[in-house]
Amino acid sequence: MVSESTVASPGEGPQQPVEQEDGSDLTIMEHLLELRNRFMVGAIALVLGVIVVLYFTWEPHSSLPNTFDILLDPARDRIDVNLGLVQDEFALRVHEQDPDGRYIPPETELRGTRPAGLALNDLQITDALETALEKAAGGLSTPSVRAEDVRDLNTVQDAVDYLDGRSEEDFRLASFSPTDRISAIFKISIYGGLLLALPIIVYQALAFIVPGLTASERRVLLVGVFGCAFFMLAGMAFAYFIVLPRALNFLLDVAADNVVTVTGIHEYISFVTRIILWVGIAYQLPMVLAIAARVGLVTAGQLMRFWRYAIVLVFILAAIATPTPDPLTQSVVAIPLLGLYFLGVLFAKILYTPRDPGEPPAGAEGTPA
Repeated sequence: MVSESTVASPGEGPQQPVEQEDGSDLTIMEHLLELRNRFMVGAIALVLGVIVVLYFTWEPHSSLPNTFDILLDPARDRIDVNLGLVQDEFALRVHEQDPDGRYIPPETELRGTRPAGLALNDLQITDALETALEKAAGGLSTPSVRAEDVRDLNTVQDAVDYLDGRSEEDFRLASFSPTDRISAIFKISIYGGLLLALPIIVYQALAFIVPGLTASERRVLLVGVFGCAFFMLAGMAFAYFIVLPRALNFLLDVAADNVVTVTGIHEYISFVTRIILWVGIAYQLPMVLAIAARVGLVTAGQLMRFWRYAIVLVFILAAIATPTPDPLTQSVVAIPLLGLYFLGVLFAKILYTPRDPGEPPAGAEGTPA
């Protein structure tokens, strides 16, 4: 490999040796070959990531985590099978003609004679439990109550405990076509595989770009990559643990008493992945502002003077990231984003680099003097 070359400029006298950085003497064909090899490594990493996630999504061993379970947890967490709901359903069966809302203690026997018991048969108990589970789910598909399980229930508290287990363990979505399930599985696998392979893909891209950069440019690039990764993961976690449960609460509780909602697997997975992805992207706001300040496009003072417009833009960005019409969910996303905006202002103050006043405008390098 050649480590130096000679450069001659008109009017500068004898040629002087100029040291080149590693890799700068590669030909165009060698650059293309390197790009091809790095692209292949990234593609292989993506395929392996998809296979790994596919294994944990299809039908993994019961001792291993299931990707479906992870994505369904926000919906499961909103299913509140409380004692009062079950008591009301049993009261309706006991007083079918004139439900008076009489309080039923948790220790009340389901089949014993009244007043110590409810004097209900297994069919009435099953109907009450299934109705309570449907109301608690708020439109999400729920499992049926097994007859053999009902025979093992003795008290109202036993029924509540049983429904808690059914909602957590056997909650499921609906499939409206033979291809819904497999398309949802592959969508999860592709997104998850891309997330797993992303570190390798980013490394391959950096390994191709970095040799042509200066030392300061390399530092800025590496800090920017790690910063973007951190804020992306933070945004995805925020969407999963905070945004999704609140969005589901709103969307599935609207007109729940009059409308029976059946949530399809394809629609649910698309909804969940969209929110997680877009909230993660929205959390890149501080890094965008930091990079803009680093290249001299904006200053911290300009960003502070822009704060009124920033509030409007942040709420627009939150509306795009959360496809729900309620202001509560949008505010849950927008308020942290507003905080991230001011964090970006701080980054801009620290990283701002003024542009060289003698630097010619873009496209003016070839302008004759």
